[in-house]
Formats: sequence, structure tokens, C-alpha cells
Amino acid sequence: MAKLDQGYSQARQASGGRRGFGRRGMTIDTFVSQRKKHEVADLYIRTATRGILDALGLDEYEDADLAMKIRQGVTDDVKKDKMTKQDLGEGWNTANRDGNQATRRQQEIERNEAAETLLNALYSATRMRERTDLEDGDLLDDPTSLMTGGDGWGQEAAGRLEVRKHVNLAIDNSGSTHMPETGFCSGAMASVVENLLRVLFTAASTHPGISYDGFSFNRVAEIHTGSLARARRAELVRNFFAGVEVDDPLKRDAIETNLAPLIEEMYKNEERLGLIGSPRLDIILTDGEFESEADADEAAEWQRKRGAGVTTYVLNLCPDEIDDPVSLPHQFRVVPVDCLKDEYGSKQVDQDILRQTLNRIAVAEVSRLDS
Repeated sequence: MAKLDQGYSQARQASGGRRGFGRRGMTIDTFVSQRKKHEVADLYIRTATRGILDALGLDEYEDADLAMKIRQGVTDDVKKDKMTKQDLGEGWNTANRDGNQATRRQQEIERNEAAETLLNALYSATRMRERTDLEDGDLLDDPTSLMTGGDGWGQEAAGRLEVRKHVNLAIDNSGSTHMPETGFCSGAMASVVENLLRVLFTAASTHPGISYDGFSFNRVAEIHTGSLARARRAELVRNFFAGVEVDDPLKRDAIETNLAPLIEEMYKNEERLGLIGSPRLDIILTDGEFESEADADEAAEWQRKRGAGVTTYVLNLCPDEIDDPVSLPHQFRVVPVDCLKDEYGSKQVDQDILRQTLNRIAVAEVSRLDS
């Protein structure tokens, strides 16, 4: 049983009251009460300053002089209005929500840019493959290559070859990902993976050879895409209307972090889709805390059954926070991602770093030529 997962189980039993600003089990009142006034004031001032800069289309670093003047103006307003710590906390929470809306708009722009980058990489890889996979007598399909040695017009290569890749995205939903030690990284992982899924949707619309599925895992694994996911959601709805209480899986399963059930679920899904032996890419997001060596060995066995053509990345979001004695087998490429930052004793995940890491891997591996 993973240490922080057990801590999460205990925290769930002890927590109560309304929840605030998206952090499981922590209200805005609790957050404010645990910090000194000058810390809350600084959070409010920085968030308000950033909101003004965003509204004006300015950059905090490129327009440093103006940013400093705006920050001083907000600071003066705080002093003049004699804001209490509670006022500052509520103001920061409101400004943060407004800022999140602007962030979502910016993320939409970045998502479109990421989709364009991935599409360009896919197109380049496809053209490269056309030039390397031609059989004797086949010619390239550009006009200048259709003339051959004065013998007249050649023939175009039959059919356009496409890059083929199935992408599995998985999120660790164990209890430790909902703990302050990991910066409550569950929400950040879900947000970033959702963005990448939309990018892959755009890519799959243009390149039929690209497909993808989404998973979450703790003690068990669950697939959230495809026909099986739709059937499971329909079953939950039927159970609800039949008066059957549906247990929150976090209560039952979140106190363990098992990798083997996830790899098993991927194997079964790929077997159903006829993907065994085809090029596949796994990107698994986790806080790095796994259950046992036995589980890791079982995961390696399921990985072997998936056959050749699988590349699996395990992105560890908390490489320095959790001392995990479990070493994953060589089939899993563990990548430490330094994206956890500490502000006034509250850990947060830097979504920009996580998103950039995820997109780089996706672009490089999805467009990579496989033999």
C-alpha cells in the first residue's frame, strides 16, 4: 500500500465542509487561515496584477517597468482600502477564477498551435516514408519527379502511405495525487491530458492512421474512451435511476497505485481493436509512487504480451517529493518532470511545463517512422 495513498484515505475520513477552488478537501477559508496576512496579500496583488496585464495584452517580463507600476497601484489600493486577510483571500479567489477564464482562452490558442505542429510533423513523416518505402519502378508523386531519363512520363506511386500510431494516455488517480505533498496534481494532469486528447482528435481527423484512448488507474484501471467506456457510463446511469448507490471508486481503490491493471487494460483494448503488433505509444502521468515490485513485474509481463512496437513513457511529476523504492522494469521509460513548485508552503503543478513536455513527446513519437 503506497504511503501517501493511505494518507489520502485518512484525510477523506477527516475532511468535511464545503470545498473551494478545486482542491479536494480544502476550502478557501481553510487556505487563508493557514497563511499569514502578508502571504495572502502577496497572492492577491500578484494575481490582480497578472489579470490587468493580461487584459492589456502585456507581458510581465517584457513590460517590466509598467508591470511594476501596476503592481504598486494594486498594493496602494490594498493599503487604502484596509483589506482584511479574509477580504484578500476572497479577492484572490475571485481574481484567480477570472484569470482561469483568460488562461483557458490562451490554452485554446496553444492547443491549436500544438495541433498544427503535430499535423506538420505527421505530414513531414508521411512524405519521408513515401520516399523511403517505394518499390522498384515506383516514382515520387511530385511533377518534377515524374519525368525519368527521357523515357517519357513515369507513374505515380500507388496510394499515399500514412503514419500509423495508436496513443494511450493514462492518468494516475490514486489517493496521493489528491494530497498537498504532490500539489494536488490530479487536476493538473487531467487538464493537460484533456488538451492533448483534443490535439490528437484534430490529428486523427486528418490522418486516419492516428488513434487514441484515455485511461485512469489506481488499484484498478478504467478506460474512458471507445464503446466500452460508453457502455460503462450508461450502466452507471441505469444504476442511479434504479436507486442503486454508485460508490465513489476513490473510496475503495485510491489507497493503492497499481501499474499492472493499467497495462492489462491496454492489452485487452488493443487486442479488441486488432492493434497487437502495430506501432503504439503510451504516456502515463503519475506522482511516481507505485505499489510493489510484484506489481511492477506483473506489469512487465502484460507489456510483453502486447508485443513489439510499444513505447511507454512514465512521466513522474514529483521526482523529488516521494521516495519510492519500487523500480519499474526497463520496458517503461521513466521521465522525471520538474514541474512542482512551492509557493508559501503550498505546492502547485506548473501546467505549462507539463504541457510542453507532453506535447514534445507526442510530436516526436507520433510522427516517428516505424519500420
